Amino acid sequence: MRLFGAFAVTFALVVSACGDSSATGACVETREPEDPASLQPVLDPDGVVFQTDPPTSGPHLSGPPVSGRFEAPITAAAQVRALEDGRVVVQYTDAAAGADLAPLSDDRDVEFVIAPATTLPAPVVATAWTWKLTCSAIDLDRIRAFGADRVGDAPGID
Repeated sequence: MRLFGAFAVTFALVVSACGDSSATGACVETREPEDPASLQPVLDPDGVVFQTDPPTSGPHLSGPPVSGRFEAPITAAAQVRALEDGRVVVQYTDAAAGADLAPLSDDRDVEFVIAPATTLPAPVVATAWTWKLTCSAIDLDRIRAFGADRVGDAPGID
């Protein structure tokens, strides 16, 4: 009977942790290979092909990087330009998530670019230069930590 009680308590703890949207299990971090076309600036992003979606490197727009919060999706080439400059791009598929992610705009250590996306592999995806954080739920602490860990990986402006 004790064994069953211990199992029940352990099971309850595991189930409750899985249901917590702030649990680190809600996000998976992956390293992606650098796109060989990363040194290529583009003037017109139409027709540009990226190795990953959303991109974590590749051809990028020339000029200043985007920053701040957006109400509409931004192009992949603009995303890469922001990543190249050390920014972290956070995208979401549910319109309501934009307001929940807004506190990232106030971060002083990492410049987050926040924008909706029409298609993503998960409800929230944060990207940094050659890194992706895929989240099944909003976890501001985890996204902030990801940004802080990855901000120095960017190659900088060409």
